[in-house]
Amino acid sequence: MTNSHVSIELQVNGQPFVFNIDATDGSQTELTNLVSGRSIGDTFSAGAVITHARGGYVENYAPLGITLLNEQGNVAYEFPVTRIESQNPGPYYAVGVNVALNYQLVVTSSASLA
Repeated sequence: MTNSHVSIELQVNGQPFVFNIDATDGSQTELTNLVSGRSIGDTFSAGAVITHARGGYVENYAPLGITLLNEQGNVAYEFPVTRIESQNPGPYYAVGVNVALNYQLVVTSSASLA
């Protein structure tokens, strides 16, 4: 099995936040706040709006995507993914989605490319 770093930068209520994780290939893993180590739902438990994002950066394996799941586990937003081995980081892009308590930010991956 291969571990791979996954990260995304989100602009929420006018402030930047980075969520990341070292994920294992062939799994679904929740990203956490780089500073606090908390989930996206715990970070914004009172509710917030993700206005912009940059990233969805992954390495070492075939990502199936970074997804924001609502409190019922349904897809609230799917973030595009950039493989940092073959693409340069892109600019911020508009998102405009709500986030609240019990939301999850997860990355799902397939088998290792290595």
